[in-house]
Amino acid sequence: MNILYVHHGNRKVSNPPTQDDDLTEIGYKDCEIVSQLLKSLDNKLNYKAIYTSPYFRCKKSAEIINKYLNIPIYDEPRFNEFSNEPSLKKKESWIDCQMRIREAIRDIVNKYDEKDTVICLTSGVNLTAFISLAYKIKPSNDLPFPVVTTCSPIVFKINKESFDN
Repeated sequence: MNILYVHHGNRKVSNPPTQDDDLTEIGYKDCEIVSQLLKSLDNKLNYKAIYTSPYFRCKKSAEIINKYLNIPIYDEPRFNEFSNEPSLKKKESWIDCQMRIREAIRDIVNKYDEKDTVICLTSGVNLTAFISLAYKIKPSNDLPFPVVTTCSPIVFKINKESFDN
């Protein structure tokens, strides 16, 4: 199956930044371009769903990108950034963050067939988990926190038979 990681559109950062920040005008345009690109690949990829983090910029990007695809959009709360839930006694570690995101990816992969494509629209924090899981690299504090170009689609081909479950 294919997991299509897409970073959200360019963020209009408020002062102070919040998870409700909107997209910039360029962010909206970038999402529209990616939407058209993905639609042009529709006959090669069997799109089934979009999973998005709970942040406004990700949800808005998913809505725009879904303009031509018309597939279900699901919130995936595990695709957030570092967790600062009041119930936690300390801030989530980088390794715990990677583990949480990897768990979400595994759950998504297990729901779909080998020929399906699922779009995961998230923020940059998530990309390390996608890469490390696809290449069978264990979570580590040494793994980088990547800088991701906005609205950049990256395809991960997942062989479900040999996938890290």
